[in-house]
Amino acid sequence: MSTIKKLLLVAVVCVLCLGFAACTKDNKTNETPTPTTPANSAEATATPTKAPDRNLNGLEIIISDWWSKTDFDVPKNEADEKFWEWHHSQEKKYNYHIVRHGDGKSSTQASDDDTINTAMASGYGWSDQSEKNLLAITDGKPLGNIVTFDYRFIGALMDSEEMLFCDLSKLTEFNFNDKKWNKGVIDLMTIKGGIYGWNIGNEPRTGIFFNKDLMDKTLGEGASEKPYDLQAKGEWTWANFKDLAKSLCKDDETGKRVQYGFTSQQSVFFEMAWVSNGHALISRDDATSKFTNNALSSEIKEDMEWAYSFYDEGIMRRQNEEEAAAGQWNYFEFMFQKQEAVMIAYDEYKAGEFAAVNNGVRAYDFDFGFVCFPKGPKAANYIPVARENILVIPVSDQNKERLADIAFAYNIFTDPTPDESDDPNSWKLQYEKIFRDSRAVNETLDIMINKQKPVTDKSYIIPGLWDNNEGVVQAALLYHIDAADARPAETLESVNSRIQQCLDDYAAKRLK
Repeated sequence: MSTIKKLLLVAVVCVLCLGFAACTKDNKTNETPTPTTPANSAEATATPTKAPDRNLNGLEIIISDWWSKTDFDVPKNEADEKFWEWHHSQEKKYNYHIVRHGDGKSSTQASDDDTINTAMASGYGWSDQSEKNLLAITDGKPLGNIVTFDYRFIGALMDSEEMLFCDLSKLTEFNFNDKKWNKGVIDLMTIKGGIYGWNIGNEPRTGIFFNKDLMDKTLGEGASEKPYDLQAKGEWTWANFKDLAKSLCKDDETGKRVQYGFTSQQSVFFEMAWVSNGHALISRDDATSKFTNNALSSEIKEDMEWAYSFYDEGIMRRQNEEEAAAGQWNYFEFMFQKQEAVMIAYDEYKAGEFAAVNNGVRAYDFDFGFVCFPKGPKAANYIPVARENILVIPVSDQNKERLADIAFAYNIFTDPTPDESDDPNSWKLQYEKIFRDSRAVNETLDIMINKQKPVTDKSYIIPGLWDNNEGVVQAALLYHIDAADARPAETLESVNSRIQQCLDDYAAKRLK
């Protein structure tokens, strides 16, 4: 059984804990950072590298992120011991050392070597990753040889006249045709033939969680199998999802709605509306790297209008005044927790919190299921979405000189141990401990991981469009629709010229 894949459980548990601390209530985000280690993905296996003799002359390779501890390579179980024994033997054989930083503690080299910025001593957080790294890279002293970014922050680093990341396309040390690499991230970070970022594996991401207990209580025993049954038959569609959500709404004797069929962060729901119907707000011609603005297309308007109809019909509600006053951006989580909403759109990692038991108490005291986001009328299949962290090698004189050696070492670091076999079902290990519902793992996650190619929104690299909460798409479009009670068509019209300006500015800098 794959050692790399056994390590997944450890990585996922760590990221679930760290991610919740990283996302504050001001971030308006439902994303958890995924560790970029050899063990962060169900598909992070590959043919072991047959490396030639090579002496890296004691090179220390610093991988920076916002969550790692300096003891990241201390074995925590038998699987860890096997992997690290092998990896440390490779470090000795090729004379290099991998170090991770994310907790503000620096290594010997980071303290003494001026090729690594002294800001490493304070690290960088989830919220200030663009600002700190931009300053460090432009100063010629990046915060690591390899730096990790949340996908929503990568656009801010693309606003520079000069590319801040090394081009990896000519490296023989990285064979990007190998199945261990995340194709979506590589496609996203490919610009005019150059490859400027990567990651390994893929995470299942956005689907629909549902309260099985409340569904059975509302609709009758066994009703909680219906989402799975519809999904299995290829009938988990927008229409059937909406019908089910409607049937789960309940009012009290005064006519006040006390149970909603569905809840979600609006930015997730409205984005998934166009994704799940096979459309893109901003599309890219990969041959030319040119982007096209589809904000005024009838398809995008119709997709977002479908999502908006959940407000119109009382299936879901907006944030109320009390929640707004308290800064409770994640009110939808509390609705699901307090069983005021039966279903919620969220990424699969949230299962860790839904299943957690603290001091014998479950915060989410009910059984839950998980299905794909329903497919739209124009889509032939369920469409998983990819929102992955991005690794880059920042431009600096030292990194340019060491580029091939850095890639060589990282490639070995992310390979499986030579003696392990590939168990096609070992990817389930990390999920079976979290999802108590076997159908969620064997059916839903199998679709997301093994059956359907995830879609990556390539507009994440456009400065000004996403920029976490402040970009045109998130702040002026997705959040505005909810906060201002504005119809999709009206809001799309209002942001269209701003979206186009972002695309034009990007083309002038990156595609000239």
